[in-house]
Amino acid sequence: MMTLCDMAVDVLTTADGREKTAKSREYAAQWFASREAGTPLQIGRVEPPLRPSRPDKPELLDPRDVPKRKPGSPTGRIALLHAVAHIELNAVDLH
Repeated sequence: MMTLCDMAVDVLTTADGREKTAKSREYAAQWFASREAGTPLQIGRVEPPLRPSRPDKPELLDPRDVPKRKPGSPTGRIALLHAVAHIELNAVDLH
């Protein structure tokens, strides 16, 4: 059985965003279920990675190649949320 620390390191060392999210949700479900059953998971002890894993080649576009969007439009709001997600992702690596 994996410990909570094993689960955390597994999530941190997963590069693919969808796989990382799926693992996070699965491990959270296991944690809640174990607590509800009265058999909480062991915390464990592991050495965390120096940095979270990232995909090898994200598709990066020059800002000139990105379509223009009006800020108040649905696609503009999606673009803004996407930009904030990038900022948050990079903030994880800051010490």
